[in-house]
Amino acid sequence: MYQKILKYINQLLRIRLRFDFPKKNKILLFDEIHASTFKKIIKKDFNILELRDNKKIYFWLFLKQILFLDFSFSTYSKNFIKFTSPKIIITFNEARYQLYELKNFFKNIHFISVSNGIRLATWFKVNEKKWPKNLKCDYFFVFNKYYIPKYEKIVKSKYLSHGHFYNNLIPINKTKFRKQFLYLSQTHEGMKGGMGKADFAGYKKILNLVNLYLTKNKKKLHILLRRSKKNPKQSIEINFYKKIFKSNCIFHQSNQREKKYKILDQFENILFFTSTMGYEAISRKKKIACLGPHNSDTDAKHYFGWPDGNKKKYEYFFIKKPTYNEVDRVLNNLINCSQVNWNKKHYRVIKNQMYLNKNNQNLRQLIFKLLKNK
Repeated sequence: MYQKILKYINQLLRIRLRFDFPKKNKILLFDEIHASTFKKIIKKDFNILELRDNKKIYFWLFLKQILFLDFSFSTYSKNFIKFTSPKIIITFNEARYQLYELKNFFKNIHFISVSNGIRLATWFKVNEKKWPKNLKCDYFFVFNKYYIPKYEKIVKSKYLSHGHFYNNLIPINKTKFRKQFLYLSQTHEGMKGGMGKADFAGYKKILNLVNLYLTKNKKKLHILLRRSKKNPKQSIEINFYKKIFKSNCIFHQSNQREKKYKILDQFENILFFTSTMGYEAISRKKKIACLGPHNSDTDAKHYFGWPDGNKKKYEYFFIKKPTYNEVDRVLNNLINCSQVNWNKKHYRVIKNQMYLNKNNQNLRQLIFKLLKNK
């Protein structure tokens, strides 16, 4: 009991109290992530229920909980929703399962969830066991139709294929650099990018084989860095690639997401492992090649195109084994295919992997339709 109380005290110390009241609004964003993007999509004001560290809590809504020693954020969420009376509650982080729990308490409010990133097979396997049962949502926007059966096992909802909401917002620019490769870096915060040992070994092996290919063909690799100059760990990311590619690489960077898409659009050929942006490049009609994963100790069943069960149709774009012959085959497929031939023959095979709904019209229309309904 003592440790439980101490835990609640630590949580209270991390919050910022507000002594006014939240305004009533017909739209509530559940989780502050992507709030600025949502503003661009609907061009309307909305309330935000903050969920992350140092979140703002309205004291007068929280006071009753303190009196009853109920420090549950679930209770606070219910009180916030009751006070602000939204008609729509939306999140751009589908991993917030608490949203789907709340639907059971607010049946007359429309709940919308929008997918935020590529999910591997393990993500579904773990959450199917870990998440509570009886989760519900009204509208669930996913990248493509292949994901729907996976999500349906966890959350009961109407599903719509939509692509990535941020990708949908950015106009497509003309290609500038043909016959060159742009690699989308996936290094995360740790030295090994948050990967297990087998993942990292396979990742590094493939990149060394790519370097061998580039050396033989007298080409350089352009790398779009994950980290910006503002991130003190950018040097770790750069040094990692320099050890592999030496002077055989050129780095590109930006701390603005929109500019990263502009860099992506400049290149004809895109390389990646499991990057969400790699899949987004498909909808922007880029020629793509998926390098992995390989030797995975976290998701051995994952492959390019998953969860579409017909993985053979993607072999043209996917390195099946961590061998030089496979790297040579796939990268030659890419470099020797004209953009016209790609659009005619290969784009039709992979176009359903990532839809492009310009300006998120489907999402916008749904929101405004729900707001008009009584």
